[in-house]
This record gives sequence, structure tokens and C-alpha cells, in this order.
Amino acid sequence: MLLENISCIVIMVNMVVKLELCPLQKDIEIVIKYPQKNKVVEQIILLLNTVDSKIDCYSEDSQKLVSISDIYHIESLEKKTIVYSEKENFETKYRLYQLNEKLTDKGFIQISKYCILNINKLDKVKPMFNSRMEIVLSNGIRLQATRKYLTCLKQKLQEGLNE
Repeated sequence: MLLENISCIVIMVNMVVKLELCPLQKDIEIVIKYPQKNKVVEQIILLLNTVDSKIDCYSEDSQKLVSISDIYHIESLEKKTIVYSEKENFETKYRLYQLNEKLTDKGFIQISKYCILNINKLDKVKPMFNSRMEIVLSNGIRLQATRKYLTCLKQKLQEGLNE
């Protein structure tokens, strides 16, 4: 049997990504080789862990599994938990604290009593009055981080800068 291997190599700063088509392979296999484990490696692992993870959501007329990587933020409003993706919003049966526990190691961070956001969708952060921060997501949505959650947010942002 002939193996058809189509390869692609992408070179990034201090990183080489190799893609190989292997028709006889049943599953996707990802191997990460690194000289030492650092924040970049941890972030790659975090991102890979979100690829196939989904949250059970629903709208008025349908039910849908929403991929975690598609979620921009999640809010608790009027005893409902709303999941916001780029184009659609859904409700979920889970409470905000349950989702926060489940998603913390997948790149999500709580920014207020009523909101958690996907740090990978963050575009800008701007200081505001009263020890708050305005957060602009990559889809243009503006959120406010409250004082209680700023330390954790600043720490997460600093980790991103130190990579």
C-alpha cells in the first residue's frame, strides 16, 4: 500500500509547525517537542485542550453544542447564563460558577461577579475610574472588569507579556 504524505512546514518565531497528511492514520496525532517547558508551551497545550471541548447550550428553538474556542464571554443575567459567540448568543443550564470552574484551565477568566471571558478573544484593556478596567474583545464588545477581579486579570495579562 502506498502512503501519500503531503507535508507543510510553517516557520514562526522560535517555532516550527509541521503538518503531515497521512491517510492511513485514524486519529489526529499531535506531538509537541520543546527544549524546556515554558509559558508558550503551556499556552499551546491550553489552546489544544479547547479545540474539541463543547458546552451544551440552547436557544428558543434549538439545542446546540458550542465549541469553547468559539465563545467570547459568558454572563449571568436575570438568573440565566448566556454564552456569547461571535454571531450568536445561547443560554445554558450551567451556572456561572460551574462554567468558571470548568473553563479556568481552558483560557477563561472571571472579570466580574457576573462575567467570565475567553482571554484568547481579548483585544484591548483600558483603565477606568473607580479601579475598574474596560475590556474590548476582538468582536468589538466592551466589558468591565471590577476591582475584586483585577489582580487575577492583571496577573494573567502579565503572563502573556512575559512569553
